[in-house]
Amino acid sequence: MNSSRFWTKLGLYGALIAAWTATMGSLYLSEVSGFTPCTLCWYQRILMYPLAGLLTLGIMRRDPHLPHLVLPFSLVGQGVAVYHFLLQKTPYFGSPSSCGIGVTCTTVWLDWFGFVTIPLLAMVGFMAITTGMLMVIAGDAGGAGKAWPYQWPRWPAPFVVLIAIGLYVAGAAQAGKIHVSLPDAALPFATELPFLNLSEEPTPTPTPSATPTSLEDGAALYALACINCHGEQGAGVEGLGTALADSPHVSGVSDDALAAVIRDGRAADAADNRTGIAMPASGGQADLTDEQIGDLVLYIKSLQ
Repeated sequence: MNSSRFWTKLGLYGALIAAWTATMGSLYLSEVSGFTPCTLCWYQRILMYPLAGLLTLGIMRRDPHLPHLVLPFSLVGQGVAVYHFLLQKTPYFGSPSSCGIGVTCTTVWLDWFGFVTIPLLAMVGFMAITTGMLMVIAGDAGGAGKAWPYQWPRWPAPFVVLIAIGLYVAGAAQAGKIHVSLPDAALPFATELPFLNLSEEPTPTPTPSATPTSLEDGAALYALACINCHGEQGAGVEGLGTALADSPHVSGVSDDALAAVIRDGRAADAADNRTGIAMPASGGQADLTDEQIGDLVLYIKSLQ
């Protein structure tokens, strides 16, 4: 019985922690870091967010049906996350064309160690919840249709919720402090050089020369990495990306500076960011080479 209680508690509270961590973490990435969710990200949120509330209420009510209510959400969410990860990191499902407005599902916002992405983190979260619920079911093996054999404690549930929300609020407040603490004297300078990265020195890139082939390649790369946020022919998309065509900011910077911005991306709270939405490194295409970025620069410059 003691072993059964241990696995029941571990499964319940482990799943609760995973659900609230994933929920607050995804909100932090979109609302604080400015990472715009793609369509598949929204599907995963739709499946994850109810679990945070469902697990909290189920634990507080000591509902014996809780695992069976949670598993459909976590299993489907895990499948969506696996598909999203494979879409970003493998060629098995191809690369979706830019057929709409907004961030594509192949956009890579995070790429830790070359394989840890947001879909992978979501997949781990759903897997932890699924495993936790299976542990609870196993802990009640043979008790189907009977009164729940173990009345688990309720107090950890609100404790976990308060910690998760508190960490989110603290992180958001800290991000706000970093943004407003930028010296005022630096703001006019940053405005004059809108593509200047204040945190790092730009990495020099050999200045390429425009050829019909490089412009054609650059146009194809623009359609893959930039068009959904910056619009066709660089016209811009309201609320997502500024206009790149006939832009004094683009024409006023060097090819090296523009290449550095494309390569490094731009944070949502950067002094030169006029949309408040983050720009992913390499336009969300982590495998772009310096030569490809050079072709992209040439194409963007040709729009001036």
